[in-house]
Amino acid sequence: MHSISSLILIISLAVSGAWTTPTDSNQPQTDYSQCVQKYRSAWGEDCSQCTNWKDSYVVYLKNTCTEPIDVMVCVQEESKQWKKFQHTSMASGDSLRAYACVGTGKYLAWARRAGDESVTFPTIEQVNSDY
Repeated sequence: MHSISSLILIISLAVSGAWTTPTDSNQPQTDYSQCVQKYRSAWGEDCSQCTNWKDSYVVYLKNTCTEPIDVMVCVQEESKQWKKFQHTSMASGDSLRAYACVGTGKYLAWARRAGDESVTFPTIEQVNSDY
């Protein structure tokens, strides 16, 4: 239906463009985006926010790290515009659901240590222009 290589490319872009947090120079930086793991996705799943969900794309992501994280997820609509979801203080093991009503199967994810306002997520305008 949709190209796996396109999905892998988008996920790679999201991971490589992920934000890191500043740390002591003796400590390695943590890429909190590595904590965000997809565990399921579905096409045509009931989506209460969509008027017609037969072409919806829903992705389920989980915090696999031990620390709480803030997460921003964008899911691409057929129009090539991204729909943004932001979750704060996701505890270890917590999951989230993000969707596009008429999706392409592509998503991006960024994460930072929970509450670390020194790390900023891109705006939806930046996401739409860069991806």
